[in-house]
Order: sequence, then C-alpha cells, then structure tokens
Amino acid sequence: MQRSGPTPAEGILVVIGVLILYIVIGVTMHLLIGEAGILITQILVLLVPALLFVRLRGYSFTRTFSLRRPTRRGLLGATLLMLGGLPIAWVFTWLQSFVLPVPVEMLEGLTEFLLTDDPLRIAWLVLLVAVTPAICEEFLFRGVVLSSFRGGWKTPTAIIASGLIFGAFHLSPETAFRFVPTAWLGILLAWIVVETRSIWTAVILHFLNNGLILMLTLLPATREMASDVDQDPPWLLIPVAILIFVAGIRVLRQEGRRLREESDADVDDPHPTDPEPEASG
Repeated sequence: MQRSGPTPAEGILVVIGVLILYIVIGVTMHLLIGEAGILITQILVLLVPALLFVRLRGYSFTRTFSLRRPTRRGLLGATLLMLGGLPIAWVFTWLQSFVLPVPVEMLEGLTEFLLTDDPLRIAWLVLLVAVTPAICEEFLFRGVVLSSFRGGWKTPTAIIASGLIFGAFHLSPETAFRFVPTAWLGILLAWIVVETRSIWTAVILHFLNNGLILMLTLLPATREMASDVDQDPPWLLIPVAILIFVAGIRVLRQEGRRLREESDADVDDPHPTDPEPEASG
C-alpha cells in the first residue's frame, strides 16, 4: 500500500544524508577520477538516493516527482518566467557583491575550465554541467524536497524553503557568492513544478539555464561579459525583464488553475468516459 507522501522532517533528513554523502563520496571521486567523478557523484549521491528513498518508503513516484508530461502552455509560462527571472538574478548578484565580493581568481579558474573549442570537449561539458545536474538536482530538490515540504507546510513556504536549501547546497568557502542567484533559481524552478505539476518542465529549464551559461562562456563575443565581475546589470533590460516575468506568472497561474480544475473534475467523476449501463430486461 502506497503512503500519501513524504513529510518535511523526512525531506530535511534526506538533504542532510545527501550532503554527508556528497562531501565524502564527491571529494573522493573527484580526486580519484577527476571530472568523471563529478558526473558519477551527481548520479550516485543525488539521483539514486532520491529514487531509493521514494521506493523504500512506499511513496508514489508519480506524485512525489510530479511526473506529468509537460504542456505547451506550461512550457511557455516557465520559459517566460525564467527569461524574466535571469536578469533579476543578475541584479541580486550585483547587490550582493557590495557585501560579499565575487572571488575573481575563482571565476577566472572556472572560465578556464569551461574554455574550449573542441567539439567533443563541448559535448562532455554539456553533459557534465547541463544535462546531469538538470536531471539529478531536479529529482532531489524539486522532487523529494519540495514534495516533502508541501506535505506539511503551506505551498509558498515550501517553495521558498526548498529554494533556500538548493542555494545552501551549492555553498562552499569559495562559492558563497553563488547563494543568492542559486536560491533564486531554485525558487523559480519549484514554482514552475507546483504550477505545471511536471518536473520535466523544470528539468528542461534547468538544462537551458546551465547550457546558456556554458555557451556565454564558450562564445568569444560574450565571454568577457560573462566573466566580468565589475559589470553592472543590464539596466535597460530590467523593465522588459519584469514585464516578461509578470507575463510568465500569469501564464503559469492560468495553467495551474486549469490543472487543478481538471484534477477536481477527475475526483468528482473518477470514470468520466465509462459508458452508462444498459437497462436490463
């Protein structure tokens, strides 16, 4: 018999357990086999524990991971939300830099790590920094964590809390500057999953976000802009970004309302297509 769903306490325990495994296994794998260790760690430490937790606890995979197929309206709303939200994240990062300066040497090292013109290397980087995180992180944070928080907390609280944990998970002494933009990304992705009821929508947008950052770093025309820590946000684009962001909110809310009404209708009439019984005699 399947249980109704994970609780907030279980979600927090899963995050703590994954964090311990990530520190122990992740560091070891990276030291032993380099970049391949990063990819393997994401699968073994983020994705596999999330799947095992749901399986062993007897929860519904469909409900916990929101495995509904994406809709066109949901994808449109999510895309608009992210397109508008990314410039806003740039503003947040700029404001944060007055309190927490971006470590220039680390950013330059990251740029060097991503810099290549070898097609095979580019394909590997897409797999490493875009495809694998988009799947593994979504199933853990927008799957188990968000679902567990929604099991005991109000939805806005669950969305914000899961986003903050997502940002905190990416922290290290050298990367503290990433907290605000990463938490903001986590909040947007959680919001997308709640309204679309589809983790695949978040997977697609997560992949596009990471892939865009990678492409901006690889292309000579945008490389300097992507790595310039002293550059101000694109102020002229901010009003446009806000309009796009608001449009995304409206589309997502409409889609969320439609899906809730559809779900309520299914509850009221669980077999709406069943034929009426023929009269006897």
